[in-house]
Amino acid sequence: MAQFRPMARIISHLGERLISSTKVALLELVKNSYDAKSKFVEITINQYKRQIIIYDEGHGMDDKTIENHWLVVGTNNRLQGKESIENDEEEVPLGEKGLGRFSTMKLGNYLLLETSTKESGVQWNLDIDWTKFGYKSDLYLDQVNNNLYDSPKQKEGSFTKLVISDIKDFISEDWDKVEVENFISNTAAKYINPFYELPRKFKIKVWFIDRYNKKSLIKIGQSEKELLEQAHHEIKGTYTPSKIYYEFKVRRNGSLVDQGQDSILLDSKIEDKDPLEAGFVGEFRFHFYIFNRRRLKEITGFENTRVIREILDRYTGGPMIFRDGFRIFPYGDAGDDWLELNKEKYRKGKASIIGEQTTGYIALNSNKSPFLVDQTNREGLVKNKSYENFNYIVKGVFQKLLNIVERNEPKETSSDITSNAKKSATNIEKTILKISQSREIEEKDVKLIVQESRLINIGIKELNRREKALLETSSVGMTSMQIAHEIHNFMQKIISTLENLKLQLPSKYLNNVEVLEMNLRSLKTMISQIDEQATTLRRSKSKVNLVEQIDQIVRASKSLLANYNNIPIEIEVISEVDVLEIKVNKGLLIQLFDNLLINSFYWINSLGTADSEEKGIIKIEIMKDGNILFYDNGTGISLLDFEAIFEPFFSRKKDGKGLGLFICREIAAYHKIRFDLLERKNSRDRLFCFKLDFSEVILGGK
Repeated sequence: MAQFRPMARIISHLGERLISSTKVALLELVKNSYDAKSKFVEITINQYKRQIIIYDEGHGMDDKTIENHWLVVGTNNRLQGKESIENDEEEVPLGEKGLGRFSTMKLGNYLLLETSTKESGVQWNLDIDWTKFGYKSDLYLDQVNNNLYDSPKQKEGSFTKLVISDIKDFISEDWDKVEVENFISNTAAKYINPFYELPRKFKIKVWFIDRYNKKSLIKIGQSEKELLEQAHHEIKGTYTPSKIYYEFKVRRNGSLVDQGQDSILLDSKIEDKDPLEAGFVGEFRFHFYIFNRRRLKEITGFENTRVIREILDRYTGGPMIFRDGFRIFPYGDAGDDWLELNKEKYRKGKASIIGEQTTGYIALNSNKSPFLVDQTNREGLVKNKSYENFNYIVKGVFQKLLNIVERNEPKETSSDITSNAKKSATNIEKTILKISQSREIEEKDVKLIVQESRLINIGIKELNRREKALLETSSVGMTSMQIAHEIHNFMQKIISTLENLKLQLPSKYLNNVEVLEMNLRSLKTMISQIDEQATTLRRSKSKVNLVEQIDQIVRASKSLLANYNNIPIEIEVISEVDVLEIKVNKGLLIQLFDNLLINSFYWINSLGTADSEEKGIIKIEIMKDGNILFYDNGTGISLLDFEAIFEPFFSRKKDGKGLGLFICREIAAYHKIRFDLLERKNSRDRLFCFKLDFSEVILGGK
């Protein structure tokens, strides 16, 4: 009978040559300690003795376990344990291939295993000379004997101690205490998900003994919650087959300016409902934090921004992936742009998401995501159909987050641009004066001049854009005035015809005709704004019942709702009185409320409601003293835009001109109506209520 007979060096392919790095090798051994039900693992890096010692107080092993499991290549005892666990259980055995123990070969040439179970009266020891299994070994696997022997038990209870000697890393002169601490901060500190608690408490302790035999503890902290709680943007949620549920928060200057929750239905690219089919992703959690490094001064509770940057440098690089609570490398490491966050697709206007601003986690469960598996070298996930779907889903979350970031990106007003340009010019002037006095120029001076010049240039470009928009508006206006006069006369003929039609039609049609007539009169008044020959009509004011007029405007506007069909919208008018007579230009009054209603229609239709209600509601409350509250249950207005929304050309709409609310305030000012955005906040900490004070134009009033 012919059989395969492996060479001893096959072990090097499973250890030294398969495990990609020291950090991955250490992680595999940490996971072994967790699987052994230990409450901790203690790692000692000993430069003095050229050793790494890994110690835990898990269930330990006896001689039979060592012979039948630890020394068996590819043992499946943990895989069997994993399959026996229910899908909804969080704690899952981490090992399944039976290869993790070969990580010790990556770390050093010799291994002494010391272990004992709680019931055992002796300690079992195993000596392994990994050089006999090295790539250059000419021995067969069955020719290498490892020394297994017992000795008196050194302490009570169960434990496992791995003493790895003649280590291959941490021994050169470059590895001083600072370098070792940096290594641990970037690796061991993030072996366990620092953002989310494990199902069972588990700690990692790291000791460092330098080449002079001086011992010190390397502190491993959890994530700096105080910093994460001040992230400029964050989004968290869960993925279940074909659907993402998420919540988000936006902060600026220490205040919450936007928050909300919603869901994303994924398209047909993701078909992962059958857990037995390739492409299945399974449920997972995520929580991402975005920090704008130009705005770190907004973050409080830290000594200075340098400290904040140091923390961010340890955590940012993109989201990390954890399975069953433990890290999967290299996701989230600096330079590993697995989501392509540094590409142009994550830019939108001035808003952007890049890796060095991003941290957070994705939490997988191996039972719930059985096709998202490690590559054999433990460096990343296997690039199968499930991974492709998983990658697509996570990118979808970041695209949603980019929209949120862009929506809340501050927009400069014209006065902001002018003010910033003046500051930049002053900085340049001071720098040039300093250079002329000292007759020396430093690199930082050149950088400042270049930087401030760029800011001025950006401001000039934006002002040019706005000037061009004004010129285009003026050009259109000149042509419009010529056309408007003809349309104005034509409209008058139509209105006269309607008046005659009202006398001839049955009464059941009169309401519809009156609504049509009202809209035509409103249109006629608006046209008069650009008809230089209709000055009298533009400025004429008449007695109007404000309550009745608003009812008519609302009835007429409902015909526009067919254009906004993403979400049903209702309009409610609530009045303390039936009659409230005012003196205004009726056409301008209609234009004012039309603009407000159309704004509400657009934003409710585009972004939904503040509390994810299935129906948009617009309310107009009329008080007997002439005050009117206009508000809706849409997502609201950011605190950042409190004043800017009334400026010309300021708009959050994709192709908005930014004139609607500016015109509303101009119309209000013409009538001595006070028009303000109140500092009332909705559930998302955004402003939502306008107030119009008609008290000055009430007939018989003030």
